[in-house]
Amino acid sequence: MPRYENVLVTGASRGLGAALAAELLARGHRVVTTARHEGDLARQNHLLREQHGDRINFIVADLSDSVAAQHLVSHVEQRFGALDALINNAGTGTYKPLTEWSAGEVTTCMNVNLLAPMLLTQAVLPGMMARRRGYIVNVASDLARRPLANMSAYVASKFGLLGFSGSVLREAKSHGIKVTAVLPGIIDTAFNGAVQGSKEETWALRPQALASQIAALFELPENVLLDELTIHPQHQDF
Repeated sequence: MPRYENVLVTGASRGLGAALAAELLARGHRVVTTARHEGDLARQNHLLREQHGDRINFIVADLSDSVAAQHLVSHVEQRFGALDALINNAGTGTYKPLTEWSAGEVTTCMNVNLLAPMLLTQAVLPGMMARRRGYIVNVASDLARRPLANMSAYVASKFGLLGFSGSVLREAKSHGIKVTAVLPGIIDTAFNGAVQGSKEETWALRPQALASQIAALFELPENVLLDELTIHPQHQDF
């Protein structure tokens, strides 16, 4: 049985989140996935249930809504049991000058990319602390360490997530809890209107390859901590 048996993965209807669910199930975890589009999420779960049975479940939640984010953990734990691990994977952003972003787009970006991970972490920590076991993975971006024009709100959210991740680690590690910030480079997903599968493997990470590296974090020795994990495709310019 995995040490971190019950895992919540956000943003899991497609892309990296879907790949994470499949990889974790293959490694013996129980997985609860969440996303805002019920149809996509249900279809993904149906496919995984054919192979893994009731070890995969889902709950619909719009993480741009801070109230929904605040109550998601309690809803999940009431239905599916205490969480051993949380993967804050959901993310959103648009490539365009800041002057072209609406106030609503800025708010949604910050809510999904930064506020929701903070609220979910805040909600899951008390139980983990009581059990003296838990793992929180925050999927940020390599842009958390470098500015990029036309992505200022997105970059700000990822800078914030990296800082939050390092700070909460220092609060939680004495309680037996691990926290890792993952900083991937370009990923071959549908993010920002792209078509998954359209990017060359030489300069865009395959979701399955990245998911494998993230899932392997849960198998580190108990006394080993990887606080940051940066992963790039071999030929990405960064």
